[in-house]
Amino acid sequence: MTIRKKNKVDAKPSMLLVCATDAEATFFSQFRKDCRYSNLTVVKATGTTLDKILSEAGSMRTKGKFSSVWCLFGLDDVGATLEDVDASKAIAEKKKVKMLYFAPSFHLYFALFETCPKRVADTETLKRRVQVSFPDFELSSRYFLTSGLNVNFKIYPKLAVADQNARDYNVISEMDTGFAATTLPLFLDDLKTVLGKADMSQARNRF
Repeated sequence: MTIRKKNKVDAKPSMLLVCATDAEATFFSQFRKDCRYSNLTVVKATGTTLDKILSEAGSMRTKGKFSSVWCLFGLDDVGATLEDVDASKAIAEKKKVKMLYFAPSFHLYFALFETCPKRVADTETLKRRVQVSFPDFELSSRYFLTSGLNVNFKIYPKLAVADQNARDYNVISEMDTGFAATTLPLFLDDLKTVLGKADMSQARNRF
């Protein structure tokens, strides 16, 4: 009797992104769709503090067997300082979760697609900077589902610019505060490694 061996299919690398707010989860859910990243899972955290979000992400990593897990938050989302984030690195490492953070807020993500020559310490200044490029911008789910629906298609071509701006901005932040202002470059490197190249061909149909 011949026993047939089942074809073994290697599991596709996958990434989990746990977002601190509804707005961030909505934006990256649209990012997942626009980039056609079928192996990216985006969820809104139920916890509101950094420790709780890290713990929640760690549990989901174990249950979902994700290749890579990130927690996304602006410091203002979780009421944390850069010192708090630095102190949480040991917890994140233990839970095998990485932190995608922005100081002082997630507005920094959008500001980095333009030049950031000086460190911005307050959210209101960042808001005004982002609104130069997107006059009606607001950090809300409603915005990303209405007038901001195509934001990814507009900024994605400048992702490499944002990456370099983030690296340069971190140098400035480290000189001023002793800490990096964002881990965006690390996240983008991991995104390429785990998920591969985005397919933005839909952009040609929209613009």
